[in-house]
Amino acid sequence: MRLVRAWTRGERAQLARRSGAVLASASLALLAAGCHVPGASPGQAAGSQQITVAVVPGFANAPLQVAVEHGLFAQHHLDVTVQTYQTVQQAYGALTSGQADVISGDYAGLLYAQADEAHAQLRLIADGYDATPGVMEVLTLPGSAIKGPQDLQGKAVATPLQELAPFSATAPYNVETLTAEAVLQSDSVSPSSVLWTAMPPADLVTALRDHQVSAIVATQPYILQAETELGAVELLDVCSGVTASLPLSGYFTTAAFARGHAAGLRGFRSALNAAKASTAQLGTVRSALGTLPGMSPREAALVTIGQYPTFLSVGQVQRVADLMYGTGMIRTTIPVKSLVLR
Repeated sequence: MRLVRAWTRGERAQLARRSGAVLASASLALLAAGCHVPGASPGQAAGSQQITVAVVPGFANAPLQVAVEHGLFAQHHLDVTVQTYQTVQQAYGALTSGQADVISGDYAGLLYAQADEAHAQLRLIADGYDATPGVMEVLTLPGSAIKGPQDLQGKAVATPLQELAPFSATAPYNVETLTAEAVLQSDSVSPSSVLWTAMPPADLVTALRDHQVSAIVATQPYILQAETELGAVELLDVCSGVTASLPLSGYFTTAAFARGHAAGLRGFRSALNAAKASTAQLGTVRSALGTLPGMSPREAALVTIGQYPTFLSVGQVQRVADLMYGTGMIRTTIPVKSLVLR
């Protein structure tokens, strides 16, 4: 996001006054605009299979919005309802309790649940959102004494709260710490030497500003907020090197639901992949962001957005599971191929 730091001080200050609250709610508004009331899709046929999808609002779910708005699920005789939750824990609870049939969530959390819970039997329907440069970064304040990864040793670094995995000082507990620790290890930095501090994502920028921590691990839109408000500096792109193009989130269901609704879930996957193809150039996502109250098209154009793969690469998702095992996040390996919906 170096373009942000190239702005004049006046431009940056003007954007900072507007960006904080707007960017914090951008993900929610983006998805909420696409939430579907059963029966509301154009051309929805009577007797269509009902599928409820549990999500935490975010950029990752933009293709889901597109598929609902454009009636792509109806073409596969599906009536899809999107139910939003504040946390992945809540969304996962809805899935396991039968309140939802499908969940969209980060791989680190859901694969952790698959490995850690004896009763967890998940099936992977589709890849959702993959990393690109700039979607997840370690940021410091301008003029910080921290100049490289080695300088993080012994320093407090804030991250978003843990979700399905418990907080741990010795192993990753979410996708942000998973990627950060993997990259730090490749730079010969012991992740256990970093003082990880978990907090709500909306508090990260404030914690950095007030010197409560020395650095933060942030995703969009908080990266843009930190850069515009604080002039924050990228220390490390945690989706680079060993984590470059890493899959970040996917769509899962339970084994029980998959057994009885395999055909419908394959239709769900086809409609979702068609929607991803329409967002390949990210124009749909940026247009939606640019219409949010208080956000200009110029601001929407600055937010870094990841990739929406139109096919599931088992090998790529296996990278996530292998990183989780290699960093100690899980104690047993996960053969991702065995989880894929056929």
